[in-house]
Amino acid sequence: MTVEHNKQTVIRFNNEFFEKANTEITKELLASSFVNHTAPPNRPTDASVMISFITAFHKGFSDVSVKIYEILGEDDKICLRKTILVTHTGEFMGEKASGKKIELNVIEIDILKMEK
Repeated sequence: MTVEHNKQTVIRFNNEFFEKANTEITKELLASSFVNHTAPPNRPTDASVMISFITAFHKGFSDVSVKIYEILGEDDKICLRKTILVTHTGEFMGEKASGKKIELNVIEIDILKMEK
């Protein structure tokens, strides 16, 4: 895998998973050895927590858009600076819909490895 291929994979994952809530993309792009380092304590570290989160996220927010401003790569690491833009139109984590537009600024580091 080249750095450019890895960048395109991360962009595709952001578009399909975060923007469109296509959870099936995890079966294609995440290895069986995938580890979610952002999982809450005492929760599984596989893709299941991410899938549950993105499903609930899309129930609470509409107009989901991911804007990638920078994407850098070296070896098997890809780092991106992005903003997730949403509108709070449904209940999320106990909070009733506010109708407000929300901007989430994110720095993300991904490590891509071929499954053996």
